[in-house]
Amino acid sequence: MITILHGALGSAHQFEKLRSVLGVPSTVISFHGHGGTVDTNEPWSIDLFSKQLETELENASSQGPALIFGYSMGGYVALDCALRRPGLIGRIVTLGTKLEWTMEGAEHETTKLNPEVIEAKVPAFAQDLALRHGTDTWKTVLQKTADLMRSLGASPVLTHERVGSLNTPVLYGIGDRDEMVTLAETVDFYKATPGAELTVLPGTRHPIERVNPVLLSHHLLSFLAP
Repeated sequence: MITILHGALGSAHQFEKLRSVLGVPSTVISFHGHGGTVDTNEPWSIDLFSKQLETELENASSQGPALIFGYSMGGYVALDCALRRPGLIGRIVTLGTKLEWTMEGAEHETTKLNPEVIEAKVPAFAQDLALRHGTDTWKTVLQKTADLMRSLGASPVLTHERVGSLNTPVLYGIGDRDEMVTLAETVDFYKATPGAELTVLPGTRHPIERVNPVLLSHHLLSFLAP
């Protein structure tokens, strides 16, 4: 069983094509407040989502250590959870996970999350977010995601030193045309993580909808189910 974790602003439906070509059992864990799931009264944080993942995996512990594909923010959460609970996760593949957070980087990203600007300039994206999260909640998703990014910029959860103690096998993945994540930051964390591997997907941008599901499934299966 491959457990899939979505990214910021994401939901389970974004992975339907990938799951259809994987050819092995898979499930998607939706973080609190995403894709119409019940939210909490707490501010969103990596700690909140990591604890949620821990609980979900504990409930499925009879299947053995989890095999995780974490897209974007999902990869960040998976790495944190593996550090918190060694042995709970067997292997991790990340893709497009922003690992190096600064105040400047967070502010740059949050400028893209203004709902009024999105409605005016990219109405198709606004409509997709409304369908993904609900017409009454998608703007809240944007706001809470922006707050999460700012908190990461102020105090990153993952550092080179912290992943240096990771004993879970990790394959760091990035698309060669990713607009959000740099190859340099991915390589730096790959080098800082004991025994980690690195893969670069050709012709691949950041949005999961723009990732070739057949190409991605090959990389996932080769590492998670060799």
